Amino acid sequence: MCSASAAETVLVVGLGNPLLGDDGVGWRVVEALEARLGADRPATARGVPVEVDRLAVGGLTLMERLVGYRRAILVDALTGNDEPPGAVTCEPLSTAGARAASHLDSAHDAPLPAALAAGRSLGATLPRTITVVGIATAPCDTFEEALSAPVAAAVPAAVERVLEALRS
Repeated sequence: MCSASAAETVLVVGLGNPLLGDDGVGWRVVEALEARLGADRPATARGVPVEVDRLAVGGLTLMERLVGYRRAILVDALTGNDEPPGAVTCEPLSTAGARAASHLDSAHDAPLPAALAAGRSLGATLPRTITVVGIATAPCDTFEEALSAPVAAAVPAAVERVLEALRS
């Protein structure tokens, strides 16, 4: 059991499907982050308690996972932007939500910003600060576990961006 409350803990969620090639990059980044943070539980980054999770969901289900946290960092593949595969960005959800983060929006679910608004209107305690670390990818629709070379090469840079976001 974690001794720090969820409100004090930063939740880092790797999003994606690890069976769809580059779409699984969010999972790979949080796996590398866990290795950097070490085996201690709860993990900490400069004294900040950190909880790490991997999800293949978005919208309402992702919003439910964020309940109780003041800060969250989401790591996801970004498709359909002008960035070359492997480019890493770090920005607030309010900016990233307009980009094509593959699990922040879904044609079959509410976009994450709408889900957060609905949760807040129902009284849920949700993060005030949500940062999105995105890794640019080509569209991911092939079943394979391997990341493309440029996306795999971006994993260490994405881990550094998550660590920077944890420190801020």
